[in-house]
Amino acid sequence: NNGSYDDAHYPEAGMRIARKLGVITYRSALEWSGRFSRIRLDSDARDEDPFAFEFAVESYLEAHARRFVRSYDPNSYLYLSRASDWFDIAEYGGGSVAAGLKKICIEHALVIGVDTDILFPIEQQKAIADGLAEAGAQVDFVALDSPQGHDAFLVDTDRFGAEMRRFLDTLDTTGSVGV
Repeated sequence: NNGSYDDAHYPEAGMRIARKLGVITYRSALEWSGRFSRIRLDSDARDEDPFAFEFAVESYLEAHARRFVRSYDPNSYLYLSRASDWFDIAEYGGGSVAAGLKKICIEHALVIGVDTDILFPIEQQKAIADGLAEAGAQVDFVALDSPQGHDAFLVDTDRFGAEMRRFLDTLDTTGSVGV
């Protein structure tokens, strides 16, 4: 339908699948295993259909997908996903991440990476921190251990908040680096 839809032709199945895939990548294998392992739904909660949900994780993902499906515009979701996929700072630096980051005018930066984040891997966060430092910024790089993967910043707010407070406390009220 070329991006055109109304309530009668809403891409509900596609939005549910997109949300499930997103949720899977937002968390880590460690967390999924710890929360759900291979836990099956109670027999009274299962359908007779041989391809119906059998595992608790399937039911969890479906519930998330159903809550999400009408709360986000499908075209916005596609464009946001595409923009995220296409962006590459190295394109702004002749193929070099460091050269691309040099174009950012910043004096002090905090870069936080999470060891289980597969969307923004910790190696990528370290490369950003190194590139900003190479460009002349004073950079604080923090690597956090967290089973929550990409969503750690939403779940592990105490640890993220403490690092952000520490960083902000080094800045004075004019935005300059404090001494």
